[in-house]
Amino acid sequence: MLTFEEISQFYQQRCVFSDFSLQISEPRVLLSGPNGSGKATLLMMAAGLIKPSTGTVSFNGQSVLGPESKIHIGISAAKVALPGFFTVAELLDFHGRQFDCQINQHWVQQFSLKPYWHTKVANLSLGNYKKLSLLTAIMHQPKLLLLDEPSNGLDDKARLALNLLLTDYPGQVIIASHEALAAEHHQVRHIQLQRSETA
Repeated sequence: MLTFEEISQFYQQRCVFSDFSLQISEPRVLLSGPNGSGKATLLMMAAGLIKPSTGTVSFNGQSVLGPESKIHIGISAAKVALPGFFTVAELLDFHGRQFDCQINQHWVQQFSLKPYWHTKVANLSLGNYKKLSLLTAIMHQPKLLLLDEPSNGLDDKARLALNLLLTDYPGQVIIASHEALAAEHHQVRHIQLQRSETA
């Protein structure tokens, strides 16, 4: 279970969340809302990459800020940049050694990344960069998978592969998206966020 307890978050003079609490126990959740409503911020806090100004975020009873939680969380988001100096193969190998997991060649093939195996991450197209980001998030099979606009930049084949992957994914998946990705294929809890106008 992912729990946000009385969190507040401010960017410059704008309040994104104020004493916000939420418990998410469902296996599939879709976060939606207009730009500025805090979808990406919630995912970043859930991954322990942003510490809320006040309040706590925990997954299965442990703070997401603790190192023991990191192995159980995977995230693909525009705000999480991949190191551009690695090739695709080098990055996946590095990730595998970090999390003691194997590269899933089936997913590599489904996302059509094999032709770019020796391409530097910095030289990938938007679509291939997105595919690689998704692979690094999913590869270690985290119990909590956080995906920010996962279909952005994907071609039809990659979208189908992603949906098939999510169909059988054993962990909890939380998607922030303007689209109803996965909602058509899975029973999901839909959480609608509103943009705060508080200054």
